[in-house]
Amino acid sequence: MRKTLLIITLFLSFDGFCQSTQDCEKILKKEINLIPNNTDNLKRFIEDFSLLKNCGLDDGDIEVFSSGPVLGTILVELASNKETDSKLTFQKIYDKVLEFKESEAYELTKRTILVSNELAIRPANIDNWQEDKILLQKLQVPSTIIDEFHNYLKEHSNPEKTYKQVFADFQETKKTKESETKPTKKEYNGIFKNAGNVDYKDLLNESIELKKPLLLYFTGYACINARKIEHYVLSDSTITEKLKNEFHFVNLYVDDRTSLPENESIKSKTNGKLLKYVGQKHSELQTEKFKNNSQPYFVIIDKNGNKIKDIGYTTEKKVFEEFLNTEK
Repeated sequence: MRKTLLIITLFLSFDGFCQSTQDCEKILKKEINLIPNNTDNLKRFIEDFSLLKNCGLDDGDIEVFSSGPVLGTILVELASNKETDSKLTFQKIYDKVLEFKESEAYELTKRTILVSNELAIRPANIDNWQEDKILLQKLQVPSTIIDEFHNYLKEHSNPEKTYKQVFADFQETKKTKESETKPTKKEYNGIFKNAGNVDYKDLLNESIELKKPLLLYFTGYACINARKIEHYVLSDSTITEKLKNEFHFVNLYVDDRTSLPENESIKSKTNGKLLKYVGQKHSELQTEKFKNNSQPYFVIIDKNGNKIKDIGYTTEKKVFEEFLNTEK
């Protein structure tokens, strides 16, 4: 009797495995046809994407890659690189997902998205603060901001609101209080304005004429950490003044999709592909000259074109001030 039950159990398990494999093969072959601004079409696409669990992805993976920024980045990359006669299928997305999962950035991205989703549903109750503040720490929110938010939450604890909602209220209140000391919106946007299609040698010559070291800021429109460092660090009035007055400060957006002139469309030294956009040109400069391909990335350069010092993502003002105070 036991042998019979064991055989039946194994048979059912194998049958389920076969069905799962068949479902996986079916979804991987499916062609993707996204229709802009069509909610139903996007919903069906997300539903189809969730079926990749049959191909070995877990619930956490599905939650991460179903988020707008991550999945959108993958789709844009595939759409821009595919040949005209090549179909965009779930197999190609799946391959990109596996590739990203092998990268160092995946675990941080996964943690950030999962924690953010948790804060979007967790009630903002001061009684649970000791446990809940750990989530903010996992998002690398500066300790000073966490302390300020804790004080705000003491007066605005509301179990009927989520942490995401209350934190948004806190930021709005904080923004209002700091309006007198922060740079004006016009000035702030001016400092971080996209430099566009500029040449590195020209920037170096300009810095020599200005008698200031060149400070390149490699950033991106879709870079979440760039927005964080701009909000928490670069918007500080002391740092803003240093950027304006002590450096030839230039913003290079690596995802700028402005087309390059035909005479500037050259092959990348890193992957051999044709550089078509301004952002690709900036990304090539960052990778080739400074051996770095992450954003945000800041590098100070002397008049001879030598790197003095560089720094990546940080939300600590003192750390960034020390970077700017480097002997020039």
